[in-house]
Amino acid sequence: MKRFAALAMAALAEFALAGPVEVLREGPKYCPRDRESNAPVLTEAKAIERARTLLPPDFCGPTTFVGGCDVVPEYALGSWRIYFHQYQLRSGHRDWSGLTHTYVVLDAVGNCYANIPGTEQGATR
Repeated sequence: MKRFAALAMAALAEFALAGPVEVLREGPKYCPRDRESNAPVLTEAKAIERARTLLPPDFCGPTTFVGGCDVVPEYALGSWRIYFHQYQLRSGHRDWSGLTHTYVVLDAVGNCYANIPGTEQGATR
């Protein structure tokens, strides 16, 4: 009976290890919290600009594989959520297949709450 229990636990552990792992980008380079709370509130353009500086180098290209990024800002409950999705231009159209996305979440003045990498390369939009 103990052998069966041990095998069952090992099988469950294998499934637990196979699940997705969420990793946040942390530290002053990717998620700084260096702005005073009484700093000026960011406009949409400034929030996008701030968030773009927190992306990995060349995330939005242009590179061999990435032509640029679509950017979707959202302001709600006193914070900015900026969504970046990579694309490649193919025949004059944006193709997102095989590329990734990321979210940067900022407070109203630009302090980072979270910098959340998206799906791995090869995922569909």
